[in-house]
Amino acid sequence: MRLKIVCRLDNEVMPLDYRSKIVMILKKGLAKKHPDIFKTLYETNKQKDFTFAVYFKGAKFTNKEIIVSGRELIINFSTGNAQLAIPFYNAFTSLKWQEIKISDGCHLQIQKVDVMREKEIKDESVIFKTLSPIVCRDHDQETYKDWFYDYSDADFEKLLKRNFYSKLQDRYGDFLSEDIEKLSIVPIDMKKTVVLHYDLYVACSIGILEIKAPKYMLDYIASCGLGSVTGMGFGMLEQA
Repeated sequence: MRLKIVCRLDNEVMPLDYRSKIVMILKKGLAKKHPDIFKTLYETNKQKDFTFAVYFKGAKFTNKEIIVSGRELIINFSTGNAQLAIPFYNAFTSLKWQEIKISDGCHLQIQKVDVMREKEIKDESVIFKTLSPIVCRDHDQETYKDWFYDYSDADFEKLLKRNFYSKLQDRYGDFLSEDIEKLSIVPIDMKKTVVLHYDLYVACSIGILEIKAPKYMLDYIASCGLGSVTGMGFGMLEQA
């Protein structure tokens, strides 16, 4: 399921760390309409089978803030998890027309929530473009330290495949080991970008890439995102 959420701002100044504000909105809506889902997703270490990207109308990015001259933003939200589709739709619609505080000087109002038609994946090779940056992260579970890689790094594909395997292992079992070897991620026209996320600057990749994989993997990537922290607004793709 893909949603298009049209929002209006009462001020043209938006914080650079806007993804955390969108997550706050997700949490607010879920806690209101589906507290059980909220607890499962955010009070345990539950995998987030969803992603989102934000489009700003007439935006200018500075080192300190985002100037949104159009005072409008669109949240593109996607999930391939049937158990989450209706709860997230309800979460967004329950907040329509409310003044939601984004910062001391800015409030957001959800004005419209539309269910969007999804493009069917027919082949085992798809050209995707990023709607939100791909985070390729190597996480050390003993030290809790993170290293971030962009598309030009030699370990980019290897780490994305490892991350993807960990996401699908419980769902698909042992045969996933064979299928993960068929997964190929080839940058076509990409560039590195650095974004602010919860007071941390994170190296990411944006652009166009080709992904070859069994269809069920491509369906998951198209609906739930690619890479780490997709539930924080990273790794959303669409067919180019």
